[in-house]
Amino acid sequence: MASEDGGATSRERAATSPRSHLFAVRLWKHDGADGPEYRGSAREVVSGAFCSFRDWSQLATFLMARVEEHEGALTGWAEGETS
Repeated sequence: MASEDGGATSRERAATSPRSHLFAVRLWKHDGADGPEYRGSAREVVSGAFCSFRDWSQLATFLMARVEEHEGALTGWAEGETS
């Protein structure tokens, strides 16, 4: 279904366009008793979802979970789910 201006509706764009996600990541070096350690935080810009991390795997887990959650919601919405 096209909108009145002849373009695709937002639902059609969501179903067919590539999805990207914007995150702000802050990283700093902390000098601890056992030597330097890198720590950080990440925030998904659109939703505001936030996590702190001390290990790269925690960052990767957060990023992947946010992307998968968002894509799952869009897929259901594009297929006509209402909840």
